[in-house]
Amino acid sequence: MANLRTVLVVGRAVLKVKDNVAKPDSLVSHIKRSSPAAFFSSRDRRRDDGYDEDSQFWASSPPDEGFRPRQRKFQNKTRRPPWSGSHNKRYDNGFGEEDEYSDRDWPLQRRTGVSDLGANIRDKEWKDLPPIEKNFYVESQRVSEQSEADVGAFYDNHNITVSKGERPLPISEFTSANFPEKVCDRLARTGWAQPTPIQSLGWPLALSGKNMVAIAQTGSGKTLGFILPALIHIKHQRQVAKGEGPIVLVLAPTRELAQQIKSVTVEYGRLLGIRSCAVFGGQSKLVQARHLSEGPEIVVATPGRLLDFIEMGVLNLDRTTYVVLDEADRMLDMGFEPQIRKVLGQIRPDRQMLMWSATWPKEIQQLAHDFLGEFTQVNIGSTELTANPNIKQVVRVCDRRDKFNILVEELEHYEAAGEGPLKTLIFAQTKSQADLITHRLRKLRFKALSIHGDKSQLVRDKTLSSFRDGQTQILVATDVASRGLDVNDIKLVINFDYPNAIDDYIHRIGRTGRAEKKGTAFTFITDGDAGKVDDLINVLKDAKQEVPQDLLDLAMLNSKLKKKGSFSHKSYSQRSHQRRPHFSGFNRRNSW
Repeated sequence: MANLRTVLVVGRAVLKVKDNVAKPDSLVSHIKRSSPAAFFSSRDRRRDDGYDEDSQFWASSPPDEGFRPRQRKFQNKTRRPPWSGSHNKRYDNGFGEEDEYSDRDWPLQRRTGVSDLGANIRDKEWKDLPPIEKNFYVESQRVSEQSEADVGAFYDNHNITVSKGERPLPISEFTSANFPEKVCDRLARTGWAQPTPIQSLGWPLALSGKNMVAIAQTGSGKTLGFILPALIHIKHQRQVAKGEGPIVLVLAPTRELAQQIKSVTVEYGRLLGIRSCAVFGGQSKLVQARHLSEGPEIVVATPGRLLDFIEMGVLNLDRTTYVVLDEADRMLDMGFEPQIRKVLGQIRPDRQMLMWSATWPKEIQQLAHDFLGEFTQVNIGSTELTANPNIKQVVRVCDRRDKFNILVEELEHYEAAGEGPLKTLIFAQTKSQADLITHRLRKLRFKALSIHGDKSQLVRDKTLSSFRDGQTQILVATDVASRGLDVNDIKLVINFDYPNAIDDYIHRIGRTGRAEKKGTAFTFITDGDAGKVDDLINVLKDAKQEVPQDLLDLAMLNSKLKKKGSFSHKSYSQRSHQRRPHFSGFNRRNSW
């Protein structure tokens, strides 16, 4: 590189002095002046004299009159706040290339980090609140005529317990809930024969205006369990005007889950003339703010983006009287507890609250006691996370280098056994692994696409739409799709990489076997997963699934290594740092 620069400098000097041959020393003097060292020293002298090359301004002395410095390309154009940058260059935080922001348009508050989210929001002091109507439940004659034996049999058959509050009478038919006729007709057309257990008990409690906590497994119909009572709640309130806040607020941990809930609200809300809106990160704030200004009755949001709009003054929650926390355990796992408390501090204290969760840890219990006051807790099954019994779980212990070949064999086997290609969801542990699996499957003519956190929201929406429509048969995803992905016809879930926690495993396989349907979950286990197989064996036994002998042997080997204090099950290459270093006689220099 230095030789090339010298040649260029010499060539430039030759052109400079070819018309001045009479002065033989001019070439040497020009080379000295044009050398790289002289160039950098002259640039430093210019800076010492007050010239700033980066900004085209003189710092010490004012420029000549009539001088106009050159403006940067980004001046007077799109302004991106300093907190908007991340891996998702275009769509992160809603700042798209087509959006232009200025201090006149938006009262944006500068933040230094995620921990400062909602720092300018203060809890409201509520005085002289107008009363709200929350009890709209009219018990039908069929429900009230149930005997104690029938009610007890229902609770026993579905393993239901009510650990706090009065035990409600179950609703066995959609017509017994006194929903509008349009809603009942829509439910009948969807093919649901009767309400799910959580709906049978959740609807009477929600329609009665009571606070409740529902612990149920994924895919049990929880979304309709709180959306349909929300529609009835809205119809009994004063109509929302533009600029007023929503009546119903639903908080969800991920954008995929928020979009899924919003699709259900749109499907049933349009029957009653109720508008809904979803706000979450990854889409333009301008578009979402425009939807909020139209006065929707239902807002489905993630906590971060919701606090953004509250802090900017775009949204207020003064009229919110019905609040839902969906997947509350997941939100606390993601560290959203401070944001949830800030949001609830903006809502009147006599609101009705419904909390839906798959587990009942101490953090959820504390949140429920802080904000729900008197509530009824309904447990469908165990309070611990359990697998759906409608899912057939298959575990294969193998070497990590053989996983892809076995994956292709299993895909071909299930495709040949069925009536055609099956909708398959494959989980990988990392984003790069998901892209690699997708690339190799597409080379083998499989219709596969991937989805993970590095994908823009536009690409993720198109990918999910293609998967739902059947144009894509295989979706490779990270744990971003373990919750909130509501595709009822997924027949096969494959755990290419075993997750770090058993909770993630149960939520992954819960993407199949939804709405009382059957499904299959296939899981790869390698030597590196030996320390996590004990929980998997317990889940298989609780669900009355077959436990392969290879899995039991791997768990026994891991327990023996733990007792001996050995280096566990890692391979020799993984323990290379424990070997004595080998010094070769060859001097390995860097290759520059």
